[in-house]
Amino acid sequence: MNILAIMPQKLQNTANAQQSQAKHNTGFAIPTYGLQKDTVSFSGVNKLAQQATNTISDVIEAKVEREKIRMTRIATTYLDALEAIALSLRDDGISFDRAYCELNPVKSAKSYTSKIVRSGSFKVPDAIRATLYVKNPYDLSLLNDKLLPEMQKRGYILAHTDIKHEELLKRGYLTPPGGNLATAKAYELPDLDIRLEDARDNISQLAPELRYSISKPQKSGYEDIQMRFVREFDKKKNPIQHELIILFGPNYAQAKHIESEKVYNHLRNFGELHMKFEDQTLGSHSQKATRYIDLIREMFVGKVSKKLFLNAKNKDLYDIQDEIPIRFTDDDINLFNTYFSGLKDRVRSCYSEHRKAAAPSALAQRELAASQRHDRALITQIHDGLADTIEYFNHLTGIKDAKTHKTPKDVKDSISKK
Repeated sequence: MNILAIMPQKLQNTANAQQSQAKHNTGFAIPTYGLQKDTVSFSGVNKLAQQATNTISDVIEAKVEREKIRMTRIATTYLDALEAIALSLRDDGISFDRAYCELNPVKSAKSYTSKIVRSGSFKVPDAIRATLYVKNPYDLSLLNDKLLPEMQKRGYILAHTDIKHEELLKRGYLTPPGGNLATAKAYELPDLDIRLEDARDNISQLAPELRYSISKPQKSGYEDIQMRFVREFDKKKNPIQHELIILFGPNYAQAKHIESEKVYNHLRNFGELHMKFEDQTLGSHSQKATRYIDLIREMFVGKVSKKLFLNAKNKDLYDIQDEIPIRFTDDDINLFNTYFSGLKDRVRSCYSEHRKAAAPSALAQRELAASQRHDRALITQIHDGLADTIEYFNHLTGIKDAKTHKTPKDVKDSISKK
């Protein structure tokens, strides 16, 4: 959604002129005013974009807040249906935690708006959401033959969504619906995403129209099945979508929450850096900065995320209570600090290069300085958040590290927060 499309013409013209001037002065491609970010990359046009974004955010939040009572009522009916289905299918290993789902069955106004800001689209497919536990979701016949028919009996049918051809290739499908690669750039398919390990082994258990819905687990190791339903009687152009997430069980749900708070929410902030590191020439400052970010991601995904999800899956699916320990040694912490030090140096060098290439005007230099301050503060914020994550997991172990013989307090003191 582009704010320029609904801004007053005078404001739009001003924004276009400032955007063009900023690009000319700095050499950066200034992003158009959209809901993807609260502000644009450079301070000279920040206030204008912020005012426009805030105005639209306020309008959206107010509208969502007015609809809250009605949406809560619709969500309650949805949870009633899921509870009844889980009760009827309990012998198949399907269960429902009503208390867990009632924590946030309707997306809050602020979260709703944030989703629009991040995605740039007014389509919010999880305005109403819930979770079911299925002990063995790899048995796709439970989904195909039991869960989906039970949902349809209660008036809920799978929504449809457009899947791009490139996405189907990423999922591993060489022959898309219709059989001809050149017939379409996107395909309308049921809004179902089976993100399970080796799920393709059981693809024959799915109805033909669902057989393009298998993708892969996340890089973090996270597995689930996601789907969105609409009410069969809802004939509106944009009917309310009801999201359903299928997880292995309560331990997996807890792991998902912890991983999101301790890892994902910090790592995703790298995407908010104003510097975009477009020069990927081997050995360039931009390429090395990108590599440091990748190394930081790999460290926390490997040492935390994958272990969290594996431990939880072992408990819920296999009833194995033994856990792979999650902790950071002295060597890990030193490497963590080294990565961030290298990242800060490379980002500083990237800005130095852009400063030399930009027009020598006061405006251009102010724009670059403001963006550099933003990025420096954000990198520090990410570092400190992940340092807290290290402390959190090392404290949970409650024992001295086997190699360093240091207690959690000793480890905390060694984490740099400069």
